Amino acid sequence: MIIIKVVHSNSDHGTQRKPFAIEDFDIRDFVHKRIPIEKSLAELGNKDFLTRLTEVMERTASKLLDDIRCQIEDENVEILSLEVARQRYPTTHNLSIGTYTLHPYDSKKLTRLEHYHANLAFEKDDELIILLGRMGAKTLRITDSDSLKKSGSGNVGVNGVLVVDAGLGVGLSKKMETGKDLLVTFEGNTVEIDPTLLKRSLWFANDSRLNAIFESRRFSQNKIESYTLRNTYTDTFDFNFALASRYLTVNVALRTEYHSLSKKERFFHVEFGK
Repeated sequence: MIIIKVVHSNSDHGTQRKPFAIEDFDIRDFVHKRIPIEKSLAELGNKDFLTRLTEVMERTASKLLDDIRCQIEDENVEILSLEVARQRYPTTHNLSIGTYTLHPYDSKKLTRLEHYHANLAFEKDDELIILLGRMGAKTLRITDSDSLKKSGSGNVGVNGVLVVDAGLGVGLSKKMETGKDLLVTFEGNTVEIDPTLLKRSLWFANDSRLNAIFESRRFSQNKIESYTLRNTYTDTFDFNFALASRYLTVNVALRTEYHSLSKKERFFHVEFGK
């Protein structure tokens, strides 16, 4: 996993980092700074010398490995100016100063480390909204599993509906509030569906359910008029939670946030225009 820090200019923190080589590891500096031998021996009390020495060596070996691991991990950190980052990752939304990693589906796009999985889950929902609209959706009602549990049935009352304009595009799914639906309304015009629509999709190019809807909507003799999709977010994308937490400037429980997201389901109840 690569960590990318975006700064105002290359001179802010310097982009040059000396590559780590094991032969350059300063064992003397490590011992004096990380392993105070005399103190370690004193803390072990009246145990015989061999036992004390063995335990100190085990501590030393463990900390040595941790120190080497940290220096190796730092090799995966790249510092870029905002201007260079915009050129290198042109499809990134709202790129600004901060710490990022690569998007799991787009090598020309960055995703913030902070709330990494939450941001991707919202992005996935938003793309689904856009795709269904381009397939001719008239209304799209999104219900999360928490709303259904609170309502005690398969339907959430009308007081729990939030109506937005589908023309807002990106960011629609973030308008969902706890215990509420999101109702997206489209103009309901007859649309000519782009045959490459799903091929160009980041999240749904190979999704069997959406491909089935897509093919049906293009079959003019007997189109799907309504459908309910269940959308989940369960992939970790080999995200290194421990490494990411080292570079976050705010305390975000990334692993806890991911587990919460992976247990949630969203239901997309779509009604298509004629």
